[in-house]
Amino acid sequence: MYLLYADESGSPSSRHFVLGGIAVHEQDAYPLARAVDALFAQLPAACRFEELHAQQIRQGSGRWQGIAKARRERLVDDIARLLLAGQPGARRHPALFAVGLHKRSFPRQNPYERAYEEFFARCNGMLGRLASRGDRHRCVVIADQSRFKLESAIQTAMLGWRERGASTGAAIGPLSAYAEVPLFVDSKASRLVQLADFVAHWVYRAYEAGDDSVLTRLAGGFDQEEGVLHGLVHLVRDHRACDCLACGSRRPARE
Repeated sequence: MYLLYADESGSPSSRHFVLGGIAVHEQDAYPLARAVDALFAQLPAACRFEELHAQQIRQGSGRWQGIAKARRERLVDDIARLLLAGQPGARRHPALFAVGLHKRSFPRQNPYERAYEEFFARCNGMLGRLASRGDRHRCVVIADQSRFKLESAIQTAMLGWRERGASTGAAIGPLSAYAEVPLFVDSKASRLVQLADFVAHWVYRAYEAGDDSVLTRLAGGFDQEEGVLHGLVHLVRDHRACDCLACGSRRPARE
């Protein structure tokens, strides 16, 4: 069984909406969460039990206000390395996933549901490739509570996606790897949902603010095969002219 942790990044007024996350084998979930706790145990007392909230860490806001920028940047580096390598003794490395959607490129669709659909399809594709090699798994999604109040809509949509497949061409066939509709939780209760926030935030920074400093470091952790970043998707109308990591990895195959 794989657990797919997910979180959103973006605001109603932003140009992009990002859904990001991390797929972890069930046997590696608890040790990975403890590895995050170990990183936080090295922080000043005021932040040791704080939520891993990427935006606050980057900005030095909230409880992070008194933490030196160099120390916060070192924490970001440590988390990026953990996401790439996993904790010692892990059965499998975590697989990262993210969808960056340019809202104006989809004027006739609900951009948030479109991003969720694509995100779930990408992990479904990874599990399909594993199954073709005799390594079969199902998946359960554990997501942060939606800032856009999408929980009910996404759960209802997943019922259809599992049976009939995606409606917009994001998926090839039904999303049959999912054992249940997405479960939404408070991110404060889950270190791995907080890791999903970390992925989503830095993908959002790349597309919304042109800051790909951390996304470039995370690139090797996204699900990929033969140079194509299947786990990182940029949904934008003129994708052929886009030179981001995601679009660039697909260009040779299209041309």
